[in-house]
Amino acid sequence: PPPQIKCKEGKKYLDCPFLKNTLHFFYDNIRACCSNALGPIFFDKFSDEKFDLNHIYEVRKNYIKRINNNEYIDGIPDCCQNCFETDEYLKQDKIEDFENKVHRIYFQNNMSCNAKCIYCTFREVERGYKYKVVPMIKSLIKENILDKNALIYMSGGEITINPEFEELFGILLEYLNSTIEIFTSGIKYSEMIKYAFKLDRCNMVISLDSGCRDTYFKIKQVDSFNQVINNIKTYIEASDNAKNKIVLKYILVDGVNDNKDEIKKYIDIVNSFDVKNIRLDVDFEKYSYGLHKKIPAHYFELFDYFYKLASENDLKIQKCIQSEKIVEYSRT
Repeated sequence: PPPQIKCKEGKKYLDCPFLKNTLHFFYDNIRACCSNALGPIFFDKFSDEKFDLNHIYEVRKNYIKRINNNEYIDGIPDCCQNCFETDEYLKQDKIEDFENKVHRIYFQNNMSCNAKCIYCTFREVERGYKYKVVPMIKSLIKENILDKNALIYMSGGEITINPEFEELFGILLEYLNSTIEIFTSGIKYSEMIKYAFKLDRCNMVISLDSGCRDTYFKIKQVDSFNQVINNIKTYIEASDNAKNKIVLKYILVDGVNDNKDEIKKYIDIVNSFDVKNIRLDVDFEKYSYGLHKKIPAHYFELFDYFYKLASENDLKIQKCIQSEKIVEYSRT
């Protein structure tokens, strides 16, 4: 098992915004944190049962009460021990009372996908979706619990093929003031996403992972490279905002794209349609923070090369905290 995070400088109270104010609609439960970090579960094996807002708030308050009473090792609940962000939220003082507000939501209740990525963390998860989220979002809005500036992250599976996507996205755009972040394969074109780009209300992260059709197919196991490229160009042609709001991600996959030639092809294709933001990740299935398995030695050279090309081409790198933590751990 990975080593537990120890308190630093007397900090023993976990004042975590995920625990207090985040909702994650996961494929089989409703929880407080993203799937990579686990965290408290409000409803397990959730399937269209009553969505009890008071129950969620009571669960949150109970965790905070136990943290304040020093009932957890190092101030961190058992379900949070492997989280890569707890050290950031450990405080010296007890946690104050907090309101029943949601400041961040992750949508990941649909595990169906239009790609078959070989690095997918959820390959063995049952496809499809088990419950609807639109009624619950309407309830959060009606009860004035959803903050109008809430951070929204929509993924999956593939969020754009979720039967609720168009309606859900429309409700969020109308109610919120904030920008919505979508993690997508980019395979399915969406008029709603194009509309959001025109409003300058959408960030879209696409795991392209390649700069050519052959490498894309090896990783994604679907022949959709040209379709994704055409969709990106269509979004950009419809709204100049899209250039700055699309993030093209490159996940290093052992034995496939973990070399300089493939990275160069990827940078070239990024430059071909003038997208400004890129991101470099590792395969979380192999090198997750919880497993504490170090990345291969040659990855460090690839990270340096990736950053060098980004600098030379005036590209902004959007960093991923989990990848940064894995790389930092691997250097030790």
